[in-house]
Amino acid sequence: MKRSVYLAFALLLAGLMLAGAAVDPGLPVGYWDKPQASAIKVPHDWSALESDLHPESCAQCHSEQFDSWKKSLHAHAYSPGLIGQFPGMGHDEANSCLQCHAPLKEQLYQNTKQMNDSIALKLAHAEGFDVNGELDGEIEALPLAHSGVSCAVCHVRGGQRFGPPAKSSGAVGFQGSPVHGGFTATRAFEDAQFCASCHQFPESMSINGKPLENTLNEWKESSFSEGGVTCQQCHMPDRKHEFRGIHDSEMVRKGLEFKLFQQGDAVVLTMHSIWIGHAFPSYVTPKVEVIAQALNAQGETVQQRQWQIIREVEYDNGWQEKRDTRLDPGETRMFKLTDIPEHTKTVRYRVIVEPDYFYKGVYKSLLSGEMGAQARLHIQQASRQAAGNDFVLFENTIALE
Repeated sequence: MKRSVYLAFALLLAGLMLAGAAVDPGLPVGYWDKPQASAIKVPHDWSALESDLHPESCAQCHSEQFDSWKKSLHAHAYSPGLIGQFPGMGHDEANSCLQCHAPLKEQLYQNTKQMNDSIALKLAHAEGFDVNGELDGEIEALPLAHSGVSCAVCHVRGGQRFGPPAKSSGAVGFQGSPVHGGFTATRAFEDAQFCASCHQFPESMSINGKPLENTLNEWKESSFSEGGVTCQQCHMPDRKHEFRGIHDSEMVRKGLEFKLFQQGDAVVLTMHSIWIGHAFPSYVTPKVEVIAQALNAQGETVQQRQWQIIREVEYDNGWQEKRDTRLDPGETRMFKLTDIPEHTKTVRYRVIVEPDYFYKGVYKSLLSGEMGAQARLHIQQASRQAAGNDFVLFENTIALE
């Protein structure tokens, strides 16, 4: 009799605990399907600040996130290299690019005139937002697209705010607050799938059996996925909105381990992918070049060999993959210099990263053809930026025994 009473009490207690635990609502259906940020039905008595979708408005309360974001490529996704190509496309095709670079319905072009006006404004306001997060009438008048992948792109739908659970409580579900009517907390913001809308292309865009950008699938097949290490843990550590990647030398160095040594008559450099949860590099735009140089006593190059780490594609009646020499997560690659001339004193290895290698060729091709004056100015600017993004990832010299 006593046992049955205890069992009933335990079941009642478990039921009360389940009833009191909030269920994670996840993201609303179609969160990334033609996303619209402004209120469809006004759920709150909005102030002017709360209604404004520009990132400067968010910065008034979320300054730490804004200061991280403003330095990221997300903040500059509405880039000169992108929009300089738009006049040759027309606004409909340009909108297909904005689906990742400025995805909100409020950011898309309604017509060609609006597109051309926006492109002209970008020449006068290169940043597209106030870098100090100050509310400025002139800056606020800029089209929302100029802020690229801004706060509202990820956090606002239909006037409602969404975000991750609070660090302190981990509470999910609707969190009431007098500020912008509260927000819905969901662990979906901590899931790698959240990034897939832009960073995982569909199978219909495959080349040689792999989507043009295949980052999420590469991650799923790695030990990082098995270990629960998500995109956010590497690219948004401690929830910082920096979104660091291939353009950040410190970020890339963290992901790779190098060892340089002599092996008999050869000199070897090994590159080990230790903290990259996808192929390196993950997309078709960068090129990583490994250069080995045998040097004589005067420091002159007497032998040189080069290797390229790249997924190289070209467009010729459809996309074609020429080669894929990228590193898989956890892979160690060996670069060996052999048949070294006898009078060699030292061997130097350098690893150079060109984050925008593919785009350099695109810009060069565009500038060699006919284009409007404003488009040309944007592409020229993009070309200069791309050339300045290269960096030396590794350099070391070994004296031969």
